[in-house]
Amino acid sequence: MKAVKLLLAAVAMTFAMGANAQFFNGKFTASVSGGAYSPGSVGAWNIGVGYQKPITDSDGFNLAWDMLTVDFTDTFKNAGDFWQIGVKTGLRGFTPTFWGDNWRGYANIAGGYTYLGGGKTSAFALNAGAGLQFKEKFSFGYTFQYETAGKSKIHFGTIGFTF
Repeated sequence: MKAVKLLLAAVAMTFAMGANAQFFNGKFTASVSGGAYSPGSVGAWNIGVGYQKPITDSDGFNLAWDMLTVDFTDTFKNAGDFWQIGVKTGLRGFTPTFWGDNWRGYANIAGGYTYLGGGKTSAFALNAGAGLQFKEKFSFGYTFQYETAGKSKIHFGTIGFTF
């Protein structure tokens, strides 16, 4: 039940942040992911919100700073036993647009702090991913998440939104 409350709080934060987006020179992001957690090879899910600031803005390759990303991760099996809350920062690179200027590729890497609720410990966490973005609003791709305390590795399929 705690996981449901946290999920609802994250969704509310996403909508509140989107409503305030016109006051900043950047973009708010939100993502939902599902994948496989190891050790144990169980299903896992993740929801995250963040703020992204462009570093370069051209017709070619671009770079953005994912200034702050907050995410919540849990497993489907034994929900509430392996949850994690992470705060990360990182970089995201974009390719030039293609297929009628509607699509572009991206790759990202981020690192930061993760609190592991199940083990009541904290750890360094790393995310790395790649995918495709459509009309600079909708994206889908792959994300790899690793944290050092429990040495957990999660492979996610990710759907993202930019406001």
